[in-house]
Amino acid sequence: MTHDQTSMHVVETSDGVSVTSLDELRAYLHSKTGISVGENDPVMLEYAMHQLFIINIQNLLKRHNTALTSVLETAIRGLTADAIAKNLQEQVRLADRTHQEFESQYKRARWLSTVNIASVFICLPVIIFLIVK
Repeated sequence: MTHDQTSMHVVETSDGVSVTSLDELRAYLHSKTGISVGENDPVMLEYAMHQLFIINIQNLLKRHNTALTSVLETAIRGLTADAIAKNLQEQVRLADRTHQEFESQYKRARWLSTVNIASVFICLPVIIFLIVK
């Protein structure tokens, strides 16, 4: 399979670098690092591709971090101390309600376990009697 070298090019974007052929990758790496990667050196080429991938991911994460920081700063600016206090009070109320529901379920489970144990002690002698008889 041959590639038309005139139709391929290196594209640098805000997220990183995009190459469309191995030759372009080799040329780009040589221009950025001064290291030449031979055609018969798959290990070095794999390493170079990995480094390029890491650079692209780091650029993408930087851009997303900037965007998220901007969104959060805008959201926080609109909050007042009173709104934060009300939100915290609501969270405490929900936590108390959840704790009460948990306690109620725990009491029901404990009662049910007691009934189950009692039924075992009642049924066990009956089963033994029926087997022995």
